[in-house]
Amino acid sequence: MRKLIAIIPARGGSKRLKNKNIYPLLGKPLIEYSIEACRGSKSIEETYVSTDADEIAEVAIAAGAKVMMRPPELADDQTPKIIAIRQAIEQLTSDGVVLDDVAIIQANSPQILSSHIDEAYALMLTHNLWEVMSADSNGVQNAAIRIVRKEVAFQQFLSAHCGFVTCDLLDVHTIEDIGTLEKRMT
Repeated sequence: MRKLIAIIPARGGSKRLKNKNIYPLLGKPLIEYSIEACRGSKSIEETYVSTDADEIAEVAIAAGAKVMMRPPELADDQTPKIIAIRQAIEQLTSDGVVLDDVAIIQANSPQILSSHIDEAYALMLTHNLWEVMSADSNGVQNAAIRIVRKEVAFQQFLSAHCGFVTCDLLDVHTIEDIGTLEKRMT
């Protein structure tokens, strides 16, 4: 049996929407939706939030996630998300956490459901894939969910064995996105 953990990368310092990852949507911080989806998943054994911001860490802990403080040099606008994910995997491994697969769940995608995560992981296991990503109904990747084998997070080339699950999810980047989601989710 493979062990799946979730890592939600959530740095502070949003430019377009200040405090985006903890911005309230219908009375709840955005990241709390992602944490709830992970905690409700039948596949995920533990949920971690990788952040550089104390405010995000407080919200994550209150929502039931474990927090990993990210080094400041991995929390700027130029550092690719995968670098922060690799650092988190290395830290977890050195702390003795056993894991086979990692669900990278976006903090600013509040429409993610546990069932989306479970469907993606089932697809990965059933077809022995290296990674599975979420895409909208037009086939465009939306980055809300990405599940990878641990070793795939460290490879330097594109995966040859990947699959997609369809979920039409809106990522929040602006105050207009908040308004759109408030209408959709009520």
